[in-house]
Amino acid sequence: MIELPFEIKNAPKHVQDHYKKVLAMGYGERWALMTALQQPPGTQGTDRAFMQGRLDGNWMDGLPPRMAKKMAREAKAAGINVSGKYYLGGLADKRGHMDPSAWVDSVSDIKRVAKARNLNVSGICNVEGHEVEPVRAALNPKIVNKLAKQAMASDPKLTRQEAVRQVKEKHSPAWKRSK
Repeated sequence: MIELPFEIKNAPKHVQDHYKKVLAMGYGERWALMTALQQPPGTQGTDRAFMQGRLDGNWMDGLPPRMAKKMAREAKAAGINVSGKYYLGGLADKRGHMDPSAWVDSVSDIKRVAKARNLNVSGICNVEGHEVEPVRAALNPKIVNKLAKQAMASDPKLTRQEAVRQVKEKHSPAWKRSK
């Protein structure tokens, strides 16, 4: 006996019979599932697949009511029209649901924001971010002074200028390049 997929197990008997018949004819499981349920397979990367079940804010029905109302109210106060849009937290900056770019209505919106913010996105669409060399900041003068005092305490012959130079060489890669 073959193990029926979840969708077929919960379908009426005539659908189950059709699934088994198509398999017996030599077709694959995916074809049998599609013809038995009379549903085409989902398509990745289309706006229809992305927005299915999310239109007109009904996706917020899955949230606690107070939270959904607060999100919508604060987004509107931030100047965002949430009608027909879906909030993607992975695209948001530190403003969260008050970030206009995090409210999207299409796959092209997701791609645009991901490219602009250099994000890696996978799922309904795939976008690869590029690696960015981190910017090295100069060492804080208070830290330099503290470490220089420690270096002078451990080596009394060391001058202040020499101690500062050693600290910067050891702890500040940016100083080496700008020297």
